[in-house]
Amino acid sequence: MSVAPLRIAAISLHTSPLEEPGGADAGGMNVVVLELARALARLGHHVDLFTRRRDPEAPAVVEVADGIRLHHLDAGPARPLAKSAMEQAITPFRESLQKVLIDGDYDLVHSHHWFSGVAALPVTRELGLPHLQSFHSVAAPDGAESLDAGEPAESGGRIPGEQFVATGSDLVIAVSDAEASTIAERYGVPTERLAVVRPGVDVDTFRPCDDIDERRVRPTLLFTARLQPLKAPDLALEVLAHLDPDLGARLVLAGGVSEDFQDYLEELRDRARDLGVADRIEFVGSLDRDELAEAMRCAGVLLLTSWSETFGLVALESQASGTPVIAWRCAGGVKEAVGPEGVVLTSRDPDVWAEAAQTLLADPDRYAGAVRSAREFATTRTWTASAATLADLYAGVLETDRTAGGTQA
Repeated sequence: MSVAPLRIAAISLHTSPLEEPGGADAGGMNVVVLELARALARLGHHVDLFTRRRDPEAPAVVEVADGIRLHHLDAGPARPLAKSAMEQAITPFRESLQKVLIDGDYDLVHSHHWFSGVAALPVTRELGLPHLQSFHSVAAPDGAESLDAGEPAESGGRIPGEQFVATGSDLVIAVSDAEASTIAERYGVPTERLAVVRPGVDVDTFRPCDDIDERRVRPTLLFTARLQPLKAPDLALEVLAHLDPDLGARLVLAGGVSEDFQDYLEELRDRARDLGVADRIEFVGSLDRDELAEAMRCAGVLLLTSWSETFGLVALESQASGTPVIAWRCAGGVKEAVGPEGVVLTSRDPDVWAEAAQTLLADPDRYAGAVRSAREFATTRTWTASAATLADLYAGVLETDRTAGGTQA
């Protein structure tokens, strides 16, 4: 349906939507927030993005594009903070945000991640604004012994914070059916206050290379994510070690290390040496969007080894690049991000992964078909469609709010 132009406040406290994903604590959420803002602006809406100032020299307001501004709000020290230390920024961020929202004439507030929601929800209640919440990752329950239960809570306030915003928001927007189910089960959010808006992909930036066979022969395996145990780059190392050496494969690991996992990179280097594959592995750090797109279309396969993903945006970007994905079936929303002919495994045994990769790469016809199928699937997922769905949800929340006579505390 057609939605009248809206003024939207989108909150991303702990990480700027302009930060490159894969570095420090930036990831798929950064891409989703920024790309949805761009698509909403193209549909005629105005989006103000709010994030914590981490650089004393950063301007108060950045004009990102027509209809999009980024605001840096003072909240604690103007320097990078580890996620484990980010709770200290919530109260000062809330105070800064309140001053801006009072004068902003916004229609609604959409918070991304629990830090943002805990800061923003009390302000929206006071101002009578609808509040929508997206998590992008859901904390593992207390006492969970396996990483497949979700991201371990980085600080003591996370699970109570997620409960607070899950039950107090007008609508919770998940990025996958899997995430929606997790939120409903863990926090008791009823179906009528849950919606799913799956991410899209920029199919112009992420596009296939011309020579498919060149990357199938002596292939590059690509891993791209923050380097931390939840993303399991160690499994990617094991997969490379279990491949037939005659294949001549190499592995590129693209991603930065967050403040809370500073020692993990050296652990991975040590593991690569122990496996005897250090000379066939390249750690390239965080890549910008164009660099990532180039790496994807030059790779033979993408290894999505994560223990848990609410969606798995890199799978969609890889498929848009014509690069087949090998992923773990039990990683949350990954099944929704991989097309019908993608390789989604039930095992985390590196031998199984290596055999899957080798079988795919050894068959020219099957590989060419996987490339075509991957691209076709990705082209059905656009940011414009995602933003249109989101705008409809915004309109629905506003209509409900008007009918009820205002947002209730």
